[in-house]
Amino acid sequence: MVQTIRQRIITFLRRETLSARELSGLAGIPEKEVLDHLAHIARSLARGPSRLVVNPARCRRCGFVFRHRSRFTAPGRCPECRHTAISEPRFEVRGPAA
Repeated sequence: MVQTIRQRIITFLRRETLSARELSGLAGIPEKEVLDHLAHIARSLARGPSRLVVNPARCRRCGFVFRHRSRFTAPGRCPECRHTAISEPRFEVRGPAA
């Protein structure tokens, strides 16, 4: 049976924690599409026992963690030190497989 792109992304995220860029390469779709799919996956999984877990972006210079960010994209710069070297958020799916 052929999986949809969202099902493939969920499968990848059950195996390991990945960034949107890494998912883009694995799924063979643009990063912007991955971000759209992640938003939908988060809403879909919220209805069941599994969850999309977001490991937040972090400033590589001062270590500031963007814990309360609701968007899946990496921020442009750090609010603490104003540095632009920000690690990407990473995603994983936790919980029982459907």
